[in-house]
Amino acid sequence: MNEIVGEKRAEPRVTPPPATGPLARAAELVARSGVSPAMLKGAAWSIGGNASGLAASFVTQVILARALEATRYGVYSYLLAWVNVAVLVGKLEFDNVAVRFVGAYDGQRRDGLLRGFLQYGWRVVGGTATAVAIAVGLGAWLLRPHLHAGVEGGIWPAAVLVPLSALLLFSSSALQGLRRVPQSQLPPLVLRPLVFGVGILLASGIGLGLGVGAAVALNAAATAVSLGLSLYLLRRAVPTSAVAADPAFDTAQWMRAVRGFIVISAAQLILSPQADILVVGTLLGPHDAGLYSVASQVASLIGAGATAVIFVVLPVISGLHAQGRRPELQHLVVRTVQACAAVSVPVFLLLFTAGHVPLRAYGAAFVGAYPILVVLSGVTLVGSMFGALSGYLLTMTGHEWEASRVIVGTALLNLVLTFVLTPRLGAVGAALATAAAALTRTELLRQRVRRYLGVAVLPYLPAEPRGAEGT
Repeated sequence: MNEIVGEKRAEPRVTPPPATGPLARAAELVARSGVSPAMLKGAAWSIGGNASGLAASFVTQVILARALEATRYGVYSYLLAWVNVAVLVGKLEFDNVAVRFVGAYDGQRRDGLLRGFLQYGWRVVGGTATAVAIAVGLGAWLLRPHLHAGVEGGIWPAAVLVPLSALLLFSSSALQGLRRVPQSQLPPLVLRPLVFGVGILLASGIGLGLGVGAAVALNAAATAVSLGLSLYLLRRAVPTSAVAADPAFDTAQWMRAVRGFIVISAAQLILSPQADILVVGTLLGPHDAGLYSVASQVASLIGAGATAVIFVVLPVISGLHAQGRRPELQHLVVRTVQACAAVSVPVFLLLFTAGHVPLRAYGAAFVGAYPILVVLSGVTLVGSMFGALSGYLLTMTGHEWEASRVIVGTALLNLVLTFVLTPRLGAVGAALATAAAALTRTELLRQRVRRYLGVAVLPYLPAEPRGAEGT
């Protein structure tokens, strides 16, 4: 018996052959890249959520554009652009601040401050956004004889949409701070456009004539449903210890952070398609505003994957910088640029060669937006690979004022160029103005990242890394 046991123990272990095939090669590539499984899982959830949301939003906007047609869709886009301006003012950037403070308080188990921040943020965002909505709604109502035809019917539904959108952004950002990626994306990115699209189909199916006011009202209803789900998910995500804790408030620190983000976000709004839609709609009319809106929506498909990648990387950036691990930060930046390029360049090439196809889906009248689409696609590609990451590298490492100077300066440049080029070149002029300002902003941000962090925002490792100033 002992001999048998001894013989069994002496038997050599059989090493299984290495796995082969596409999955094994992919796993080996991921292992060599240095990307952690947790980050990869988060990226997968983020990309999946963004892709689902984009698909739902695209289909909904196509249905809406076909129902309203070009001119009325332009009026709707014009109204929504003003809603976004009001939301920016009303939310006071507490959504961006929520990602930072909720994540920090949850990680440090500072339950009182976590509960206090959520309570304070809810009150401030809800109260401010409601006040802004009422003030803007009253002003627009008094000025309705001077507005584009059809705008008056959407004034009060748009006013209702403002606080709902602001609170949804705050709730989703709080979920992101608690590291609930799917829960933070589901209500605003997926559920909201789905409910909106179903509402449009039902209204058309029962024979109701869908006007601009009804479309905005359906959007507000879909936002209310999404907000309800987001609040339910947030209530389940907040730790029980924070729910039971006495709220603590550090309003001075919160408001200091808010002020820095407000300057950046206001400038970002001027650089965004929303500002262009407002200028085009005011100077050229609703039809051109509708064309520009559709072109910007289609061009945004290029940056969807990059947004998801950066969404996951942001918490890691601040951690590596705080620990002084510059080589790892440089490596992460290179990998991030490569990942952003991998998900953005193919979409750009597809839209450049066959952009008429998605435009035609909105309706034959929107095919004329192709020149605008080409310009905006190039800008979006550069921003997806370099611009957005450069800005976040500065804001997540304590250099937000350096970023704000660049963003404010290029926003003013964009505003001047838009008013100069739009009357001369039409909607394409507005797109060219955005392109010039956005490319300038991207290069200036990259230079400041290299100067202050010693990190190059490139798709390859720099040969001679440079020292950082002010780190």
